[in-house]
Parts: sequence; structure tokens; C-alpha cells
Amino acid sequence: MMAAVHDIKYLKSLEAVRERSQEVLKRAEQGKLQHFEYDASKVDEVAEYVYSLIMRDYGGIDKVPMHGRWRSYCIKTVGDDGLSKTRDLVSEHVARWREADVGEWESARRIVDLFMVSVLVDAGAGSQWRYQDAEFGTLARTEGLGLAALRMFEAGAFSSSKTNAFQVDAAALESLDDQALLDGFQVSDTNPLLGSANRAQLLRSLGRALRAQTAYFGGMCACQNHPARPGFMLDYLTGRASAPRTVSIDDLWEVVVDGLAAVWPASRTKLDGVSLGDVWQCDTLQPDAADDATPRQTEPGARSLVPFHKLSQWLTWSLLEVATRLARFTVRGTERLTGLAEYRNGGLFVDMGVLTLASAARERGTAASGSELPPVFAGSDPVVVEWRAMTVALLDLVADRIRRLGSLDESQLPPMFLSRVLEGGTWKAGREMAAKLRSPTNDPPINIVSDGTLF
Repeated sequence: MMAAVHDIKYLKSLEAVRERSQEVLKRAEQGKLQHFEYDASKVDEVAEYVYSLIMRDYGGIDKVPMHGRWRSYCIKTVGDDGLSKTRDLVSEHVARWREADVGEWESARRIVDLFMVSVLVDAGAGSQWRYQDAEFGTLARTEGLGLAALRMFEAGAFSSSKTNAFQVDAAALESLDDQALLDGFQVSDTNPLLGSANRAQLLRSLGRALRAQTAYFGGMCACQNHPARPGFMLDYLTGRASAPRTVSIDDLWEVVVDGLAAVWPASRTKLDGVSLGDVWQCDTLQPDAADDATPRQTEPGARSLVPFHKLSQWLTWSLLEVATRLARFTVRGTERLTGLAEYRNGGLFVDMGVLTLASAARERGTAASGSELPPVFAGSDPVVVEWRAMTVALLDLVADRIRRLGSLDESQLPPMFLSRVLEGGTWKAGREMAAKLRSPTNDPPINIVSDGTLF
């Protein structure tokens, strides 16, 4: 029992994401991957390509913004003068609220509210879905999902308040029905969104988690007459501050990984009856596939579990920007966050030859998809788990090479360096490579059967 408790705590930690993925990389370096071939000689080529995009678009890594949900709300438009410009919808909302005498703190709470629902519905949309917006036209994938969530937020779809549409609260989320989300995201037989019903269930689960976790989301108002909101986590963090508005990444991660634990489907991997979230069995780390044992006391089966917590980390990266820019927190230890194990980052390493599907895996995935499409696997498939673990570890390698390409030592790294690498960056490179190789669908080189709750 004590070993299980230890393992659960460990597998929910940021350290476990990086350490277990590094173990898989070690197997790769020994030629012991089960489903991919690894070509380490091509990692430098990936880093050089990513660095070229950073220099092309930003002129330096220090000028790249953070990787987070805020970027989905920075939309390029063409003005009446024919010139391209970028609209920052988050900043526009905050400015309007401030003009209406909404305080800085409440404005930050509102953006936390928005980002939490927006990130949780941001699992892969598929190549067929589109969102048609009266102001910005047609958007797809993550930008479309983000704008759809924003429009529902603006309309008060996530608020139970009669006086404030711009909030997300437990009461409204718990009563959200599938059709409301389908309508808000313009889903139809001709505009299918992968896992659409599961996204609505995820938001209802969020409502229940907010109501249950009052320490994080209940707020500090003495009246206690308000519904629980994601934005009240800022009040919780204030109470955790070691100095005025100075907290550790552990404080923010605790809110996300423990406060939202009930959000994730109960069908996910369990240990001692506890659902672990985005944690999966990796056959590459099975005892008969490993030469050495992890120096930790573990329950049977826990040794081969690899955590990713992709949506949780995507949410954490996103909330970090709100906490630091709008709520003016200093957050220490952000370097412990990892790269995100998702299909754009992972697709980059496949498209550029660092990872190549083993023939047996390719045959199985191609049979599932049809010969004209990229191979497809379920999110829990050992192929996908191994791919995601390698993605996390390889992102660290690429980030270090980009540091060296920029002639930066550790003391010269800009804040949240890895976040900038992702944004500037590996995620963009994965998207551009997919567009180059598989237009017009822009699918990744490996497709994942999405349930709307994974990535």
C-alpha cells in the first residue's frame, strides 16, 4: 500500500514525466525501442530547422512569446489599408473590462476562467472540422477550437450569473448539455468534431471538480455566496506565496493536477484504484525490455507506466502567462515543466526521420486507416505511448541544441526558455512540415483516434 501511494504521487509529478521519458530515450540509444527506429544523427537537423524558423519569424529566441492558449487569441487580420496586423483578443477584452471599472485582479480571474475551458476542449479536432466566425472567417484545429470557446464565453454559456457573462463557474458547467456544445462549436454531420460529446462531459466534470475542490476554486470572499470558478485559483496562490505574489511551480501544478484530478475519464490507467490521468503502460519499459531497474520502490506494473499529463501541462503553460502578465505573480521553478507530448511536436520527429515506424507497426496502423491515409492508432496503443515518450525526451535535446546555436549559456537563457522553443519553435515546425508533406489535410504522419480528452 505504501509503495502504491508513493508511485501515485510520483507518477503525478513533473519529474516523472521527464524521467520516465528519458528512460525510453535510453532504450532508444541502445536500439531497444519496440515500435520505432531511432536515428540520433538527425536530431541536429531538426534543431537547425527549428532554429531557422525562430530566426525567420522572431529574430531571436528571447523575442518569442510563451507557448500557451493566449497565442490562439492573437489572430492575424488584414486592415482596411491592406496591411497585415495581429489582433490580441485577450488584451482587447481586458482593456474593455478595465474601461468598465473591472479591476485588474478580476480581469485576471476572467482570463483564467476562459483559458481553463478553452484548453480542456483543445484536444485534436480532426482534419474535417471548421469553425466559421462572423469576424475572422474560417478557422480550423486549435485556433478554431479556441475561438469557438471564446464566443461561448462571451455569450455567457459557461456562467450562471445574471450580471456577469464573462465568468466560468461550477453551476453553469454542471448543467451544460451536449447539444449546447455541439451548437457552440457548429458541429454537424458535415462538420464533424472528434470526441465532441466527450468534450461536453469533460466540462461537466470540470464543474464537479470546481465544486468539490473549494480550497482551490472556492474563493476567499467571506460571504461564500458565489459559485466556484477556475479564476479563484489566483486567490489560492496568493495564500501560498512565500513573498508578495511569489510562488513555486509546485503550487500551480498542485492546483492543476490535484484540483482537476476528477476531470479526467475514470477509464484511464489506475493504480490502487486511483485514476492517474494521462499515464500509460509503455512496453518499452517492461522489466524484460530493460537492463536496469528504476531506483524506486514500485508496485507491480508501475515500473512501466509513463506519465505525460499533456493537457494538464498545456493548461499550466497557459495559466503561467496569465499569472505572470495579468496577476503579476513571480513563479519559480518553471524549468521543471516539459515539452508537450502531442502530435505536432511528435510529428516533426517522424517527418524529419529521427523516428521511423517499425514495419510491423506501420502495417498495423496502415491497415486500420486505409492505404491512402497516415497510419492510425488508439491513444493507448503502445506505438503512441512510445512515440509520445520519445517526443518529450527529444524536445529537451532540441532545446539544448537551440541554446548552443544561439550561443547562450545557462545564465543567458530567457525566462521559460522551453516554452519559447515550443512556440517558435517545434510546434510550428511540426505544423509547417505537415502542410508541406500532406496538404490539404495537414494531418500528422501518424493519426490518433481521439476521444476529445487526450491531445
